[in-house]
Order: sequence, then C-alpha cells, then structure tokens
Amino acid sequence: MDKSFKGFNKIIIKILTEDINMRIRGDAVVLREGKLLLVRDKGEKNFSIPGGGAYKKEPSLAASVRELYEELKMTAFEAKRLNICDYKGHYNKHEVVLIKTHDEPVINSKELDEFIWWNMKDDIRKFPHVDYIAERLNEEYNLNSKDL
Repeated sequence: MDKSFKGFNKIIIKILTEDINMRIRGDAVVLREGKLLLVRDKGEKNFSIPGGGAYKKEPSLAASVRELYEELKMTAFEAKRLNICDYKGHYNKHEVVLIKTHDEPVINSKELDEFIWWNMKDDIRKFPHVDYIAERLNEEYNLNSKDL
C-alpha cells in the first residue's frame, strides 16, 4: 500500500470518528423581546448559551430542558430542536433547542455568576458558538421583527 493511500485512510478515519469523541451539549435558546438569554459560568469571563452536556443516551432536547431548569430554575412549556443552528466546536457539539418558558431566570449560584438578556448587537465577551447560533437565528427567523 502506498503512503498516499495510508494518509487518505487516516483522514477518513478521523472524519468518521470525530463526532464520536465530541461531547454532545444541549444549548437552550430562550428569547424575549428579541433578546437572547446568556449565562456566565462560575469563574468564566465569557458568556454562553444556557445548557450543558447530555447524559449517555439522553437526547439533546431533554438535556437542554434539564440544564435550563438546573441552572436557572426555568421550566419549558415548549421545546423544539433547531438543527440549522447546531455548532461543532473543538470539544462540544452544540445541539440547539428553542425553549419557550414563562419563568424568570433565577441563578443557581453553584454553577453561574450571572445571566443577561443580550440584544445580539452589543459587543460582549462570549464564546464563538454564541455568535454562530445568533447569526443562524437571525438568518432563519428574522429576529429583528419578532420572537419565535
């Protein structure tokens, strides 16, 4: 077998196994009056979308709903996967879920330092997945004119 074929095989194996090694993270998108709910984890400088790692065999939708309650005591009355907004980072595969809730956020001080309602325009410190997801939301749903 020549060297170029071996190299090609390594590339194919890397592509096929890349998702296996990534942690699935359910991201809970909550919108109010055109603003996106963001959280800042304990000790972090950057904001992220509420959510967290899915348990083994737990769907990302269930993980998003669970994490939103654990972090902010917000209960979903509706949840919908937004595959178009999914983001693949270095360590996490962010699977996005739109969540509707009537609850106001209440911080779990063991996990979070703060939350904000971000207008998706102000320059704030945030992780790259936040911008990507916000851009997809605006492209798909024209958030400047309405909430989902």
